[in-house]
Amino acid sequence: MSLAPARTLRRLLLAFAFVGVLHAPAAARATPWPHDPNVVVKRVLAQPDYRVPATTASEPQPDVWGMFWQWVRDGLAKLLHPIVGALQKSARVGTVLGVILTIASLLALVYVIARLALAFAAPRRRAASGFSESALQERRSAAQWRAVAAEAAARGDFARAVAALFGAALATLDESGVVPFDGSRTPGEYRRLVRGARAGAAPPFDALTECFVRAAYSGAPVQRVDFEGAARALHALDPLVAA
Repeated sequence: MSLAPARTLRRLLLAFAFVGVLHAPAAARATPWPHDPNVVVKRVLAQPDYRVPATTASEPQPDVWGMFWQWVRDGLAKLLHPIVGALQKSARVGTVLGVILTIASLLALVYVIARLALAFAAPRRRAASGFSESALQERRSAAQWRAVAAEAAARGDFARAVAALFGAALATLDESGVVPFDGSRTPGEYRRLVRGARAGAAPPFDALTECFVRAAYSGAPVQRVDFEGAARALHALDPLVAA
């Protein structure tokens, strides 16, 4: 019971006692009332029905997210309980599982490192591929292409150097009138045209074309030995085209 009804009851009892005193005979009023109203009220309020239980601060109720995560934790605990119990019973199983998790972590680490290495290497590969396309599409003289190849080889960019040597070969074919230059042709089309127009020049041109395709499109690193092989092929091609 709350405090408000108790206070109201106390006031009513005091009022009834006061009214009783006013309406009592004079003789009765002369003698004091044997029961003090305050004492009566205190006795009434002391009865169990009128006692107010001590209130305690209500515990905060969890919100929706708290209830959700608690449900998730309970579900995971029920799901992993058999596994945890098995690991606790068998030390061998725990050891095997630890080895498996270690190997999985190492494989994941190797994968991440490989992805990072490919991400750093991709810009250089795209740049080399773009320059290789320019060797097929850009018209320059044979001397200009040879100068570009020498500069690229001097700074160690052998992929660009091989592509420039192939551009020099196409320029040589065009300048000699064997195969006219066409920026829309592919390396395979040039090989067929050279074989039909000058069969003797086909072997060195095929070797140079293979070096160019491998350097431009395989993605493998191009070494000095690849550049030297392409240079030998171009050197062998020059007299055959001029003849």
